[in-house]
Amino acid sequence: MSDNSAVPAKTTGSALARKLTKWGLLALVLYFVWKQGAQLYEQQQEAISDIQISPGWLILSGICYFIAWLPSVWFWQKLMLASGETVGFWPTARAYYCGHLGKYIPGKVTVLLIRATLLKESGVRVSVAAVTAAYETLAVMGVGLVLFLALIPFVIDASQLDEWPAWVQYIQSHPFVVPTVILIVLFVSLPLVARLLNLFSKKFTRSNVEATAEEPQPEFSLRLLYAGVLIFLLSWSLHGLSLGLTLASISDQGLVLQEWPRWMAAVSAAYALGFLALFAPAGLGVREGLISAILAGSAVIGDVNAFVAAILIRIVSFASELLSAFVLYYSFGVQAVSDGDSVPKQSAADTDKTE
Repeated sequence: MSDNSAVPAKTTGSALARKLTKWGLLALVLYFVWKQGAQLYEQQQEAISDIQISPGWLILSGICYFIAWLPSVWFWQKLMLASGETVGFWPTARAYYCGHLGKYIPGKVTVLLIRATLLKESGVRVSVAAVTAAYETLAVMGVGLVLFLALIPFVIDASQLDEWPAWVQYIQSHPFVVPTVILIVLFVSLPLVARLLNLFSKKFTRSNVEATAEEPQPEFSLRLLYAGVLIFLLSWSLHGLSLGLTLASISDQGLVLQEWPRWMAAVSAAYALGFLALFAPAGLGVREGLISAILAGSAVIGDVNAFVAAILIRIVSFASELLSAFVLYYSFGVQAVSDGDSVPKQSAADTDKTE
């Protein structure tokens, strides 16, 4: 007779190892960020203590951060409509912004669960809500990562160009060459990207949301993905502006619009790579380190303002997410539930079964 107890023990040991690795990586990242901040504070204690924060700029930054996610809400709603569901913009926004709070739990799977559960109240199938939410997340983060690569020429430190190879110097002196090439490659390769996104979103959702395993999964059009890429570029521009407004709150120079490409590069890299760091809740530590490092390369911003801004944008974004989730949840919750109760909606799959 075989010993079945070995299998659970092996599984438990593997899960424990993954958990320890995850928390170990998070602790390591936070340690390096803390060490960087401690060294900077020791060296620039007087400069940091002299910083004056203007709350008005931070309020504008929070509003801008809220608006920057609305293109994602629009795209997610369009994905669900294309899948045969019926859902309004603001119930979608309610689920989307409430889902933001789930990313503070390690693994980021809770984001999908919150969004799918809240839209179930509006009659949207859990499978469709979860798959489309995963697709939107992968798409917006993918565009953010590509945008960061395209903006690298704008963030190269010109004072250190003599130490770089000749081709890097050429790129820095012709900064629009790389973004143009990368964006052309992106749009040309979108048919393949669309297939990969469909595949990854379904696998990611099936492995984390059991309710979706047996339900038919939707396919998403290439045309909608093209529209999504364009609107996500606007979204990342607004995220960059939110960071710029945060910098303005601690700077005597106000809003320096010439630094906008650097702001965009900082937030797109921080949010996209922070998303990939599954061990870090909401990219904690990863985001702050990347934003600080990229901003510090500007002589206009400097090390001190870069580090302080990285901490402030975390506070501003969390406050904006918390407030918007609270307002939207209680403003549209009753309507969403009543609509879902009063008009029971059948999916196409359910209709076929009844026939």
